[in-house]
Amino acid sequence: MSEPLGIIGVGQTPYRKRNPDRSAAELVRLAVTEALADARIDLADVDFVVGGVAPDALSGIADIDKSAISVPGKPYLHVNTGGATGASALLAARTLIDAGRAGVVLVVALERMGQATTAQSIFNTIFDPIYEKDFVLTTITMAALRATMLMSRHGFTGEHWAGIASRNFTQATRNPLVVGAKARTVQDVLASPVLAWPIHLYEACPISEGACAVIVARGELARSRDTAWILGTGAYSDTYAMGDRMHRPEGSLIEMVPLRRAAVKAYREAGVTDPLRQIDVLELQAPFAIIEAMAYPALGLCDLEGNRDFVERAIVLDIPLTVNPSGGAQAANPVSATALVRIAEAALQVRHRAGDRQVPGARTALATGQGGATQFSTVCLLGSEAP
Repeated sequence: MSEPLGIIGVGQTPYRKRNPDRSAAELVRLAVTEALADARIDLADVDFVVGGVAPDALSGIADIDKSAISVPGKPYLHVNTGGATGASALLAARTLIDAGRAGVVLVVALERMGQATTAQSIFNTIFDPIYEKDFVLTTITMAALRATMLMSRHGFTGEHWAGIASRNFTQATRNPLVVGAKARTVQDVLASPVLAWPIHLYEACPISEGACAVIVARGELARSRDTAWILGTGAYSDTYAMGDRMHRPEGSLIEMVPLRRAAVKAYREAGVTDPLRQIDVLELQAPFAIIEAMAYPALGLCDLEGNRDFVERAIVLDIPLTVNPSGGAQAANPVSATALVRIAEAALQVRHRAGDRQVPGARTALATGQGGATQFSTVCLLGSEAP
């Protein structure tokens, strides 16, 4: 059996709507420098670089990975799977190490969406204009469609979505990396403008920019550092067309089949049989409150029939694990980096380096990634002890 591997260094920039005073390269440099210092290694010790960044039309900068992320003299791999990009980049790093192509990998994810004038129009036209035209699907109306289905079938109300958002915003106030974090009550959320009923403005993620970097290693280097050990990972894809998910026997539009499969794989690898009690911290890449609610049964924390009760308990922190102590993607969602941010936050938790957002005694943490209207799903389970 190969030696376990883990995250030995974490670096993050603050996340805000726009970073006009920092170039893309400067943001990357800040995150990478912090990660290297945390790992107590130099760039010369890195064998491979994996970069996660959006296409030019979303990043607002041509060939951004070539000018800002790749390192001269190091092999480089570009990854993009939408909102799951950062987690996909980490899984690529693990694959490179497992294959014997590297011993130490630098994973960097960057988001510069605030610089792109075309970003919102792309999100408004990402679905097939012929096959799914009757629904006028966008990233927001897709979330609204799923929310109304949950309300109709399982008794959810608008207060549930607002409650999830309110809890996340409150927890974000303890995270200094979320610039301008502000606590919002359920009433504040419900009073915000409706984007597409029943989704309100404060139930959707904000535009965010920033960079995140982690160092992945195995062997003696990992054993000699304060390491967040990778206990299990999983990744699966779904169909591109949303309509194709509505009539299959294995799940409906409100069931995250790829996330469920990814979780089963990660749990099996990690030996997790009771996730609700074996996991201490959950960092969800849920850009809408509704997506968080959908994730709970997919992760095996409850069943579909008990999901509403579980959500109500999660809102008031009455469950055995802590959800989104960082505030999650609800508070800051740098799309290409957001799934790696979730992993970085999980790593900080099991290393007990999360500052004011630290969950006391956290030993296991699970991070998810969702991309392409939940087309791509990833799960990464980290622990304080090597498997």
